[in-house]
Parts: sequence; C-alpha cells; structure tokens
Amino acid sequence: MHWFIVSVLLALSSVGWAQALPTSNETKSPVMAKPTVLPATDGIFAAFQNHSLVGIADKHEMAQEEDFYAALIRDPRFAKDVGNVVVEFGGAAQQETVDHYVKGDYVPYQQLRKVWADTLWYPTVIDIGYVNFFAQVRTVNLALPPSQRIHVWLSDPPVDWSKINTQTDLSKLADRDQYPAKLIESEILAKRKKALVIYGLNHFYGPTSLKILVEQHYPGAFFFVSPYFGFQTKACSETFEKTAIDWPQPAIATPVHGSALQTDLHAPGCDYLSASNYSFGPNMTEAEKIQRKADMEFISSGVGADALLYLGPAADLTKSPMSQDLFLDEDFRKEIDRRALIRTGASLSWFTVKDNPMSPRYWHSYGDRVKSNEH
Repeated sequence: MHWFIVSVLLALSSVGWAQALPTSNETKSPVMAKPTVLPATDGIFAAFQNHSLVGIADKHEMAQEEDFYAALIRDPRFAKDVGNVVVEFGGAAQQETVDHYVKGDYVPYQQLRKVWADTLWYPTVIDIGYVNFFAQVRTVNLALPPSQRIHVWLSDPPVDWSKINTQTDLSKLADRDQYPAKLIESEILAKRKKALVIYGLNHFYGPTSLKILVEQHYPGAFFFVSPYFGFQTKACSETFEKTAIDWPQPAIATPVHGSALQTDLHAPGCDYLSASNYSFGPNMTEAEKIQRKADMEFISSGVGADALLYLGPAADLTKSPMSQDLFLDEDFRKEIDRRALIRTGASLSWFTVKDNPMSPRYWHSYGDRVKSNEH
C-alpha cells in the first residue's frame, strides 16, 4: 500500500485536491438532492450514452470489483455498444498474444502469463480476478462473429524484463500515464470509438494523470467512476451504508458532487486511510502534511468522481485470491523476486505469500475478524 500512496502523493500538484471540497455551510445545505441510483451495469451503459470513455478506478485486489468487470463484459450491451476495454493490468508488449487469446486461438500458458506478468505494475499482477477477466472476454467473444468481438487494449507500457537489470533501465521506459493516454487518443477517440478504461485510482487525479492528459485534447471525454471501499472505523461505514440500504448491489450513484453523497462520503471524523498509509519527506512542513492527508482523503472518498460504484457493505468486501504461480512455479517466483530487487533493493517479502491465498482476506477487520482472515 505504501508504494501506491507515495506514487499518488508525488503525482499531486501543490494546489491540493481537497480544496475543491465545499465549505461546511455548503455541505450542510438542505437543498442537496439525493443522487440517481441504478443497477451498476445499467449505470455504466447510461454513462456511455454521453461519453466516449467510462473510467473505473480500480481498487487493486478488490475481489468484488474484479467480478464486476467480468459482469460488464458478459452483458450483451458491452460488445454491441462499447466494444473496447483498456486495462492497466496487461503489458502492451504482449498485445499480439492477448489478441490471439481473446479471439479463441490456442496460446500456451507460459506465453499467456506474460500478458499480466510482464508489466511495470510492481512487482507483478497477481490477482486471480484480473487473470479471469481475460478468460471472460475470450468466452464472450467465442459466441460472437469476428466483427462484433470485444477488443482488449493492454496499456501498461511495453517492457522486456530480460533487458532490465537496474533502476536506470526502468527509468528509460515509457511513462505509465502518457503511454495509455496516447493509446486511447489514437486507437479509441481519433477513430470515434468507445472504451471502458480500468486503471488505478491515482491515474485519474493529478496534473499529469491519464485522465487529464486525454482531456487536454478531448475535453469531457471521461465519465469517471470511483468505488466505495469503506471507512477505517466500522461506525462510519455503517452510517454511510444506511443511506444505501435500499440500493441494488452493485449500484451506480450519480452525481456525487452537489448531491447528498458529497456530505455522506466526506463525513467529519471519518477517515478512509490509516496513519500507516502515509509516507512523507523529511523536509515537509506540518501544513504540507495536513494538506496532503486532506488530498488523499478527498481522492479515496470518491467525492471527486462523477459517480460512485457501490459493491456492498465494507465489512463484506474481500481481496482477490492470488495466482498460484508465485507458490507453485519456483522459476517464476525467482524472476518476480529479481524484479522486486531492481525496483526497491529488497526481495519480495509480502506476508500474504506466506498465507493460504484462498482464505478470505477482508479489506476491513473492524476488530471482529480472526487474525488469519484479516490478512
């Protein structure tokens, strides 16, 4: 989690995203209407009626969100009305491989695995949900004529790990926001197509983010959806979830800004991130630290999005099981460990690798989960 927080902090401008929040008087205004709530798939396809791109902020590892991606692909409206999906969890060097796979060709597993393993995602893509996503696209495409099949665009910058031995080698590769922005512009927007864009939360915020780069040339192209994943404290989550008790699961609620959601998602005294999630430079002032924390809370809350994706109560949200390759393929594990060493100078040391990957791992323990299930 620390590498994610640091990357977002570095991407943020000095202006502070939290400054976009309304004043306390505005948040308490009785005129703030309730949002429109739809079944989540219906909400996504409604957004495509007025936008070329629907971006979903991927809460990395969340099993329920990964399941939702598969549900979208299975909906007949996706192939008919959208037809393209741009994903962060695939390396562009393997575009030809994924093209063959999703159209039904035989692809040896060792080659197919490079699609999600040979990325700049640190240190590799490991969730079963992401792996299953490609299989879901293949299954849907096999029932469609070639002209109507879904196209998957791998947009993590191309990398040949056999030629990467130092951090300097890594620094010469394409930027992880600029590369997908150019791909989306040339392959989707310039050709008047539509696409679902699945990327991590930090790629939708900041002056050099994927979203900002695309909209410099195509203003308003994105409809941005952010997932609800719960507050740090159980009471805060339960208070918000009372407002969603009659919502379908999953659901899309929009708009966020200017509706009652704005207040509910940014409730005083309720935090999305714990103190351990923050890492600050030694020269930062207290005022700068406070502003950065406010920025991160703003981003995590979903207040800056066009819509909220509600996947269920926070206490029920779990992490995706991990790919068995890290456990069963010693050579693969050694290679991923080598990549971790290049990036950080430290070997792969996730505590989750040591646990049974099929055990439930909840996003929030709230103090009432047994220890084996917390992690």
